[in-house]
Amino acid sequence: MKSLQRAIQRHPELPTAYTSIKDLLRHFGAVPPNSLRALLIRTGPFDAFTDAFRFKNSFPITEDNGQQIRRRFQNALNTVMGITESRFKTPLDDIDLNVSGIGPKISIPDVIKGQVLQRVAAELIGDLGAKIADAIPGTFGRCGGMAFAGYDFFLHGYPVDERLGTSPPVTGVLSDYIFDRLLDSLELNVVRFLDLVVTLHVLPILGKGATIALLAAAGSTAGTIGTAIGALIGTQVDIFQLGGPGSALDETKREWPIIKNILDREAAVPVGYILGTSANPIDQHQVLAIGYKDVGNGVATLTVWDNNEANASRNLQLDFRGPELQVGNAHRGKVLKCIFAEKYSPRIPPASLKLS
Repeated sequence: MKSLQRAIQRHPELPTAYTSIKDLLRHFGAVPPNSLRALLIRTGPFDAFTDAFRFKNSFPITEDNGQQIRRRFQNALNTVMGITESRFKTPLDDIDLNVSGIGPKISIPDVIKGQVLQRVAAELIGDLGAKIADAIPGTFGRCGGMAFAGYDFFLHGYPVDERLGTSPPVTGVLSDYIFDRLLDSLELNVVRFLDLVVTLHVLPILGKGATIALLAAAGSTAGTIGTAIGALIGTQVDIFQLGGPGSALDETKREWPIIKNILDREAAVPVGYILGTSANPIDQHQVLAIGYKDVGNGVATLTVWDNNEANASRNLQLDFRGPELQVGNAHRGKVLKCIFAEKYSPRIPPASLKLS
């Protein structure tokens, strides 16, 4: 019963009245409902030392691999462009101009809004599209595939040890499965990754470009409306003030309760990292969160299996108290500015990968 004691210790949120296995089975919704093994899998813990792959996340990416990865990102661009345009359209719609002789307040004409939004769309697609196209092929990780496949193995009771390899499998069933799960992770989460990269890195740049476009449109508009827009902007470099580290912190604050809630009921949850050091969507990272501590004072600890470190766990020190997210003890000093709970759907790994 030592494993059950570990599971209970991992969940301090459990009511003290939950003292029987029957109570725990009902609380965690184990399937089948009378299976102690199912309960232990559901509650965890996922122990990186015993449950994670023994090789690090470093795989060659062929041109064919690269085309499949690029396609996922490129397919998401139009969705993210729509989200981004709406972020600029809302403040444009909310602006009221004081124009003498016309009325107390009027809105910016639609034709001018259209010119600004065209500038936003062109800059966004040009910037992200170039980054995605230039990043691969090369040697990159399959971090999402590692996180998803590793959790698949755990949930379905597949043992993991050195027999699966101590270096990344370049070919074979396991290699293919991890790559397939990388594609699955992108299908489920690529829009969120792109949107958060845009939030952190791109919106401040787009805001400056949109301000220039608005000012240029005002300059080409004769009469009092153009003058009023020019007066509104004045010497401001960016009148929109969208995105940046503060906005990324706000996103993380919204995600943190979601991550905790999942870990209160599940053994793990894949988590996405948005890095402060790169605006390239493909440079971001995916790990498996396996535990947390949070006493509610603005700092917390998130325990992760970072697949860049083979079968080792790491305690991230999260600080939400400042103007931007601060994360201590990240692998190789990675600068994290946003984290989010990923969508995950389990798959059963191929039977040939189940060690006896």
